Parts: sequence; structure tokens; C-alpha cells
Amino acid sequence: MSISQSVQMAASLEEYVLKALHSVTEGPGGLDIVSSGQVFDVVATGGAVRVLLDTDHIPDGTEEMLAEVITPFVEALPGVDRVVVKPRPRSIAMRESLPGITHVIGVHSGKGGVGKSTVAVNLAVALAQQGISVGLLDADVYGPSCPTLLGITGRVETTDDGEKIAPMNRHGVSLMSLGLLLPEGQALIWRGSLVDQGLPQLLTDVDWGRLDLLLVDLPPGTSDVHLAVARHASLSGVVTVTSPGQVSIDDVRRGMEMFADLQIPCLGLVQNMAGVACQKCGEVGALFGVDGGGDLAVEIGVPVLASLPFVPELAIQSDLGEPLVISRLGSAASRVFHELAGRLATGLCIGERKEVLS
Repeated sequence: MSISQSVQMAASLEEYVLKALHSVTEGPGGLDIVSSGQVFDVVATGGAVRVLLDTDHIPDGTEEMLAEVITPFVEALPGVDRVVVKPRPRSIAMRESLPGITHVIGVHSGKGGVGKSTVAVNLAVALAQQGISVGLLDADVYGPSCPTLLGITGRVETTDDGEKIAPMNRHGVSLMSLGLLLPEGQALIWRGSLVDQGLPQLLTDVDWGRLDLLLVDLPPGTSDVHLAVARHASLSGVVTVTSPGQVSIDDVRRGMEMFADLQIPCLGLVQNMAGVACQKCGEVGALFGVDGGGDLAVEIGVPVLASLPFVPELAIQSDLGEPLVISRLGSAASRVFHELAGRLATGLCIGERKEVLS
């Protein structure tokens, strides 16, 4: 299933369920629960459906009873596998578009150590190599590593008019990172309101220019950072990076639950460290688990966008600040990143792709 097909199917199911809920009324002759504002929205990921309630429009003490009515009603609808009824997150009401940027995509992982930032950097460079104007916001405030992965040092400066921050550029990617604002080795302590105040500036006070796509490298897990980004940028979706093991899959599932609540679709999964080849015999072993990402993708109805084996040279080149798609352009792993970039660009209908020479 492609990105566009997955999103279209979810949108169709959301519309169908929302239309059906118009038939549920508060009482004889009363308003239906959608028109009255009690149902804020419906979000679908595959066959899993969330009905988000607006408690501001629900009489005190009746929220649980309303959920008890909605749950079996929606479960009986064709195409619905699972139903969750819960209050809407407050953060989704303030979302804004960023001028000049066609799509904003989050790159997320449920846990650290699965190669999320490495995937984000190589994906960004692969997109640029295919003729797509791309920016990368390193929003991992607890460990901003994108400058290192791109071989960028120093600190950013303001534009000539002094009005905005000028992002740094390498390999055709415009980069902004907290790592480019701090002296080398200095730790960042951002919590709560500081995150909510500081992150919007990285989105709006940077001179991104016109971009087909802005990738946002998010911290692993779920945190105030994710909510702040969701509040201040209109995300077209997230790409979720996982390793095949069960611990990673469980954490990814929780992260995807959060994005579903925020009405942000998952465009698909990238399964990293999907086996490692013996350097002597070539046999591939499942060092980090067996296809957990593929099983999860089937479960929730999203595509596996790419499956990357464990590649030691990927880690080596990352430490040197040279993305694999630059240093090993013709390698199998590089081709996987270019296929991933192509699928993402095609699914979002952006850019004019060009072939990249081996």
C-alpha cells in the first residue's frame, strides 16, 4: 500500500464514521452529537478509529455515558476494527501553516538508539539529490545530533537584515538545530514552558525560504516537544523509525497513539537494523528482532516505506559527518534511502524528481 492510498483510505473511513455519528442524537428531536459539538473529530489509522470528544460541549457527568453509546455504534460499522473514545487533546486547536513551506513531516521513533536522526539526515540529502527543496529542523532538544551527522560546525548567524536566523546549508539541505545555537559541549535544559516558547522560534524565526518539504527530527518517545511542534506547525504526517525488536515496537505503538490523538497521520514505517549480514558467509541474521515493524504496519494499516539492514559503514560515515548517500552513493543502503525519498515525494506530490547517478 502506498502513502497516498493509506492516507486516502483513512480519510474515507473518517468521513464515513463522522457521517454515521450524525444519526446519533441527544434525545428525541435533539441535535445530533456532531452538530452539537460533542464529537470534535474522528481520526482513523487503518481500521483503528478514534472518536475525539469536546468536553466543553458535553454536560458534566455524561461523558462516560456518551462513550458507552458511541463505542458499540462505531464498532458495528464496516471497516472498523477497533474504537477508542476519548477527549480531544487541546494542542490540536492552534495548529498553523508555515509560509513558503508546502509540507512539514516529523521523523519520530518510540525509543532512542534506533537510528532516527541518521535516517532523517540521509533522507533529507536523498530528497535534495532528487531535486526537491528540503529543510531539516533538528528538534531533538535533548541530543541535537544532525549538525554532527552532516559535518556542520560553528554557530548560525542572522540574515543580512537582522530579522531572522539564516540556516546552514550542506549537500542541498537547509539545517537549523539547537546545536548551532549553543557553544560546543554546552548542555541545554529546556522543560515545559521553555519548550513551548523556544521551539516555535525555530519554526518561524528561521529564514527557510520556499521549501517543498521541511523534515523535523523529533526526540524519541513522547514529550512536550512533540506537542509544541504539533501546536505550532501543520504537520502533513510523521515517518516513524523503529528497529524490529518488541521493546522498540511497543514504544513506537505508544508514539503513534499520541500522533493519532493529535490528528497527525503516520505516513509509514522505516524499519532500521533489519538484520545484519555476516562478513564471511553473507548469511543475514536477525540481531535486533524479526520484522516487528512489518507486523506492526499490517496491524495498523500503514506501509513499510523502507527496510534497512544494520550497516556498520553507515555508523562510521555518520561519525565522520558524511551521509552514506554522499559517501557511498552506489551502495545498497544508499539506494534504499533514495527509494524512501522517492516514495515520500510521490506520496506527497512534491518536487520534480530526477535520477541520481550510481
